[in-house]
Amino acid sequence: MPVLSGAAVFLQQDAAMTAHDIHLAMIFLFFIMLALIAQAVGVLISSAFGAKLLHRVNAIADIVESKTGPILEKTNHILEELSPKIKTVGDNAESITSTVRSKVEELGVTMTELNDTMREINGRTRVQVQRADDIVTDALHGAAEISHTVQNGIKGPVKQVAGVIAGLRAGIETLVARSPFGNKTTKFTDYE
Repeated sequence: MPVLSGAAVFLQQDAAMTAHDIHLAMIFLFFIMLALIAQAVGVLISSAFGAKLLHRVNAIADIVESKTGPILEKTNHILEELSPKIKTVGDNAESITSTVRSKVEELGVTMTELNDTMREINGRTRVQVQRADDIVTDALHGAAEISHTVQNGIKGPVKQVAGVIAGLRAGIETLVARSPFGNKTTKFTDYE
């Protein structure tokens, strides 16, 4: 019988009330649309920041490759130069010792440069990772706030509409009970 009572409410409703209900539904759909657009914009902004971070990490990787490549090549060259000289240690002991010392000093300088470069890269990487973490955290907080705002924006009007419908139902029951067609001993709810 709930279908018959719903049909009775619909049939007794005039065109102005129907237009008002449609208007309210359009307003609610508009708010839902705004919330979805805001969420999509948030996702796009997060994606843009992620792409920017990826670009920066690639730039850091290129810097590492460009700075460590020549150092490693130089180190390899130094080791190749030392190899034949170490083999002839028996023939030229003093000459080899001085050459080894100079090459070891060059190798020490090279290793110091490599350590400095790695420290610099490590510092930059930490800063970028912290920035990425901050961006993701801000995006997640923003999405949560948008979701909370949308939920609160929908719950309030829905409760108001439910109250209006309950009031209309009580009014219709009263009108039916007082009308010449209504029976004073039966209520509108008896037909459900």
